[in-house]
Amino acid sequence: MKLSRADWTLAILLVAYVIVNVLLTPLGGFETRDPARVTVVGVVGFVALGLVFVGLALSIIALVLLFRGSGRAPMFAIISTLLYFPAFLAEVTGAFSSLRPPIAIERLELLQLVVVLLALGVSSWLLRRGTSKERL
Repeated sequence: MKLSRADWTLAILLVAYVIVNVLLTPLGGFETRDPARVTVVGVVGFVALGLVFVGLALSIIALVLLFRGSGRAPMFAIISTLLYFPAFLAEVTGAFSSLRPPIAIERLELLQLVVVLLALGVSSWLLRRGTSKERL
């Protein structure tokens, strides 16, 4: 199935979302806080961290559905990107960690926020317009 320009835009945004999510983890190399000193403050931090990984899995599912031509791909993309907000807010308010994040992590989080907002917009537009062959 040939993807529309909007479908490709969403695919690129979802790939960017996955890449930035990985870069935000210690595996990405930008997280320089000592894991032994990072303390998750309360249940909110653990929940936010779990939601990030659920969102990451859902964004990969959305990508697969998008390339298979499923009309459910934008819904999965919307849900996966919305799950980023609790982690972003927890990090900004200090509920995620008692240590201040490195500047690289702060900038990556802002980049992720832009990617999330763009993906939400494109996904919403795809749902409203029904540009793929089979929506829902």
